[in-house]
Formats: sequence, C-alpha cells, structure tokens
Amino acid sequence: MIDEPRPFADIAVRLKWHRELEGLTQEDYATKIGMKRARYSLWEAGTHRLSLDGALALRRRFGLSLDFMYEGIDDALPMTLRSSWRDRP
Repeated sequence: MIDEPRPFADIAVRLKWHRELEGLTQEDYATKIGMKRARYSLWEAGTHRLSLDGALALRRRFGLSLDFMYEGIDDALPMTLRSSWRDRP
C-alpha cells in the first residue's frame, strides 16, 4: 500500500494538538465548529488544506488564530493556549 502524500502535515499537527487538548473526538470537534467529521479528518490527516471557512469556524469557537493554524505563528493565541503549545513535548 502506498502512503498518501501529506502536504499539509504541519497544519494537521496543530489541529490534532488542539483537539486532543480539548479532549474531544474528531466527531465532537467537527460538530462544535459546524463541520462534518469526514471533512475534518482530511484536514487532520494532512492530506487536504484546512479551508478558510473551517479556519474561521475554529477561530470563532476556540480562539485559534489564522496565523497559528496556517503558519504555526503562536503570538496571537490566547496566553493559555500559547503556553500549552510551547510546552508540548
């Protein structure tokens, strides 16, 4: 079996980190932002780029900045999230 390319793996890492920090399943996380689990799972797998609509929903619901989700720049995150991100193993 050939592994599927993961061009958006960096975004996927950040999404998965935050979902797990929230203690949610993919289904619950997707529901909280008004998305279907199937779509969200493609983002978290890193095979599809996070859509702008998805990123805006994450910003509204959880306070994640677009800079963080797309570029990994954590300066605009709320302080508690920024500390958690920087302190992760």
